[in-house]
Amino acid sequence: MARRKNTIGVTWGDNPTSRQVVREAALSCFRQYGVHRTSMADIAEAADISRKTLYRVFADRTALIEHLIAYRLAELGTSIREKVRGFKDFETALIDGPIATVALGQEDPLFVEIILAATNHRIEQFLLRGNPQIISHMNETWFPVLEEGRKQGIVRKELSNERIVEIIMHMQLLLWMGDDLGPAEQRSLMRDVLWPAVTYA
Repeated sequence: MARRKNTIGVTWGDNPTSRQVVREAALSCFRQYGVHRTSMADIAEAADISRKTLYRVFADRTALIEHLIAYRLAELGTSIREKVRGFKDFETALIDGPIATVALGQEDPLFVEIILAATNHRIEQFLLRGNPQIISHMNETWFPVLEEGRKQGIVRKELSNERIVEIIMHMQLLLWMGDDLGPAEQRSLMRDVLWPAVTYA
């Protein structure tokens, strides 16, 4: 693999420029070798840095994977918001919004491979809880929808918007794991579990 030549002047550590260089190197390696076959040494070589320097940017492979997942979800943020806010009413948004969100992620083969390759408890917890960046995107997507539901008197008053977004994130993980469910089964799951969890219906 060709080594990078544009890293002169980069201050290596936990900063946006370093993360971008390593992220691009990692994605390049993943596309060339596959996620499972790519080592941290491969990524360091592609970034034209030592492994020691790589570990100054990301403490371990899991931290790098978490960053890649969050980055891709941030890239999808605009499309997700357009999908969720494009539904004709609150009920349709709440039922079909999480399904549409998961479908967008599943349309990216490399993103799917990264998640499937990341089989450890820390990544599972990350997928369940997200990070501040993911939560911020989720809040930006869902708060206007939830406020519309509150105006209609549908959303449970005892649940904060933050708590409902957390529930939606959990349901999206269930949808992701249940990738053998057809559209009708997915909607049934959302209607039977998510809808009564957050509304008075």
